Amino acid sequence: MDYKEFEKNSLREIRTSQFIAFFNVCFYLIISITKLVVGYLANSTALSADGYNGATDTLSYSIIILGLMFAKRPVDQFHKFGYAKAETMATLMTSVLISETGMWVIYQGIRNFLNGNDIRPDFIAAFVGIAIGLLTFVVYEINRYIAKKINSQPLLASSHDLRLDAITSITTGFTIIISSFTFAWIDKVNAIIIGIFMMRTAYKIFDNSAFRLIDGFDKDKLNLFENEIIKFKKIDKIERIKGREYENDIYLSVVAKVGQKMTVMESMKLRNSIQKDLQKKYGIFELDMQFVTS
Repeated sequence: MDYKEFEKNSLREIRTSQFIAFFNVCFYLIISITKLVVGYLANSTALSADGYNGATDTLSYSIIILGLMFAKRPVDQFHKFGYAKAETMATLMTSVLISETGMWVIYQGIRNFLNGNDIRPDFIAAFVGIAIGLLTFVVYEINRYIAKKINSQPLLASSHDLRLDAITSITTGFTIIISSFTFAWIDKVNAIIIGIFMMRTAYKIFDNSAFRLIDGFDKDKLNLFENEIIKFKKIDKIERIKGREYENDIYLSVVAKVGQKMTVMESMKLRNSIQKDLQKKYGIFELDMQFVTS
């Protein structure tokens, strides 16, 4: 696979990610408004908190769409690797947004709990919470499947958020059932728990995005690539191997020790063979390889 074909596939994956992100924005907008309205009318603090969580996700996906639009910009003289990191930057921004909303939800939950409001939530809030949770789980499975297929890390991270939202909505529904019959305060406590889960999700997304932005690379992947390269007969040892990720694209820099000197043509042929092998098996975008003699 040549560079142009790789670039074409990369743009196709970005467009697919954009479409899914836009679909998720519409989905979250509908369910968050539904939760907020029903939560307010049914006196459910937990469902309202879940609605704010959904509203945050709506804004998060909107930011990701903008990041994906920016990531499609072509390579220029100042950005030799393109603008792919804009997608990761957008994901990092969403983590900050989720954490801020999570803190606000926790604050509101604690305030309502301390106010001693014993009004029990209406049973309809439970039905809405469970129904939306089941629907969200279906959307999560669709997102996860597509994210793995196109190897989109931001979309995969967002799909995990969808799974959490599905579990949260279903749990909220069952909590409201208990609150509507017995203890009204459980509804407020559940709102606080939702806020804590939002903070936890924000931390995970932030940690992953920050790691990628500062060019962190998985050691297990490097070991995998090293073991693959060492299989070639002329390679005696890998002196150094470094990797960088630009969203779906992996760039490798390798210094390999060979048993005897090679001509320029032999070096190019070996390097091209290794790159084709790594591209075929692991989707490596570009390989920079140097050979030194033992």
